[in-house]
Amino acid sequence: MMHEKKRLHPIAIVIYIVKRLKQGPFLALALLLAIKKKTGDPFVDWMPLFLFLFYAMLAGYMSWRRFTYRLQENDMYIEQGIFVKKKRYIPFDRIQGISHSSGVLQRLVGVVQVHIETAGRQMDEPEVILSAVSIEEAKQIERAVHHKKRENIFIEIEDKTDAIFTLRFRDVLFLSITSGGAFGVIAAIGAFFSEFDDFIPFERLNIFFRADDTASTLVFLLVVFMIAYVLSVIGHLFRYMNFTVVKQNKTITITTGLLQKKSISTSIERVQAIAVKESPIRYLFGYVSVHLIHAGGALDDGKHGSLVLFPLVRQNEVVSLVATCFPKYRLHNSFRSLCTRARWRYMLRSLYMVMLIPIITIVFFQRFETLLLLLPAVYVGYRSYKRAGVTIKSEQLALRSGWLTIKTVYMLKHRIQSLTISQSRMQQRLGLCTVRATVMPGIRTKVVDVDEHKAQAIYEWFLGNKA
Repeated sequence: MMHEKKRLHPIAIVIYIVKRLKQGPFLALALLLAIKKKTGDPFVDWMPLFLFLFYAMLAGYMSWRRFTYRLQENDMYIEQGIFVKKKRYIPFDRIQGISHSSGVLQRLVGVVQVHIETAGRQMDEPEVILSAVSIEEAKQIERAVHHKKRENIFIEIEDKTDAIFTLRFRDVLFLSITSGGAFGVIAAIGAFFSEFDDFIPFERLNIFFRADDTASTLVFLLVVFMIAYVLSVIGHLFRYMNFTVVKQNKTITITTGLLQKKSISTSIERVQAIAVKESPIRYLFGYVSVHLIHAGGALDDGKHGSLVLFPLVRQNEVVSLVATCFPKYRLHNSFRSLCTRARWRYMLRSLYMVMLIPIITIVFFQRFETLLLLLPAVYVGYRSYKRAGVTIKSEQLALRSGWLTIKTVYMLKHRIQSLTISQSRMQQRLGLCTVRATVMPGIRTKVVDVDEHKAQAIYEWFLGNKA
């Protein structure tokens, strides 16, 4: 046990500086300085940039200097803060999970970044981030925490033996090509320019299209989309290269990343449910993705309570792979379609989402061909109806629903925190219900328009467990 105060590796200074530059207005400032009219005096023109760089370096050094940590018998003690010193005691009993990552800077000096998730946190950020500690110290922190919690879930960070699943390069490439991250990149670019559109003189950027030139505008939008798509593909390649899943005792460890290598460990006992997602394009080629709903926070810097187990896997391999990792779960595809009374409700709901577009174009522009948009909407609604379903097998409940992406959630009975059966007035007339299951706070799954007799059977099955 390390009772003395410890500091992070000095490479953390560089990490803090880079973080300041990424989070602050550095890019906007650099862009403004690059395109603004120069005075001819380099001191005046570039002084704001140098001042900001100096501030970032000073803040990075002071953040490293004032950050200390030490492990005591039952908790972790942390001091940090540049101007106001903050002291935190984190009991080991509140720690939900520990994950590791190693970016380019960490790997150059042989250290890792440790993310520590705690119960009761308020944001989708890890409670504690140790930006640069040695691998041995990271192992020591894990051993101390899991020894106190009496959990034998420690695993070597670099141990890759007995890998259950390894993502091949061709699968990584297919995953990257079929990802929808391009829209996220475009949204990020749009958000950036929307923040600084009052300060950036666009007339000096020599933009090649005019507002009244429709063809040039379309070409420009196409170029922006293609650039965003390429950036999204590259980002997914870097993220999912070397993706490996290893099981040791009661621990699942996931390692992934090319430039930034991550190692994420979670206990099997923390897994609340298993979700299988089927996107249209990947499902057409026989691929799905598998996610864990767990009580360990956002260990993968993603959505709280969600962790990617298999980002891309063939449908015929899912059952055996999940059974190897989680023997209590029985994944299957034996879902019966909902009753025919629900079919028209599913189709009408999808029509409501796109009906406004034809109405506007017909009323204002007399473009009746936009009515063709209703055909794919009807098909999507029908597909959602055909794929939706509820199934009980022994001690497991499975709910399947979705619009474009179909999501199937498998839940063990003792993991379900609450089960709700509700009816609207229209559903009462048709003898239908909505089934909602919650496996942890803030994460629930539902299937609408289930036959009320089947919903009642599910509710009685759930109450039988509580009795």
